[in-house]
Amino acid sequence: MGVKRFIAVLPQCQALGMRVESADHEHVLFSLPFAECHIGNSRKQLIHGGVIATLLDTACGSVAVCALPRFEMCPTLDLRIDHLRPAVAGKALYCRASIVQVTPRIVFTEGVVYQEKGRPVSRAVANFMRLGAGKTPVEMDEALFSPNNEGEE
Repeated sequence: MGVKRFIAVLPQCQALGMRVESADHEHVLFSLPFAECHIGNSRKQLIHGGVIATLLDTACGSVAVCALPRFEMCPTLDLRIDHLRPAVAGKALYCRASIVQVTPRIVFTEGVVYQEKGRPVSRAVANFMRLGAGKTPVEMDEALFSPNNEGEE
């Protein structure tokens, strides 16, 4: 699965411990096991909002890349997050991101973070600008998403 290789090269994903649970052309599911360094409020034992924002941006950006016919650089154009309830220490975070629409210039996505199914912590709408396949070396697409690399996970 190319998205595993994609997040493996992103330092913030490695620092936080993000994992890809599943991915296809329309959805991704990421997990983030709890770590003490994720705590932003030690008195109340709550997860820092930046951890949640990074998880949402990365998952939504990953599903945007998965939806395209070949890898393109797609920087975040807009990321709007609603924090619905605190994320508590001691529990893993999960993020499911989905494609809303793909246009020639923009990929529209949405994502939700939860610790327990049916109880969202945060949700986001994220849009990514397509820079075009011509601005991304073919070697990057092959390195990340070639079926020949499937055994290298």
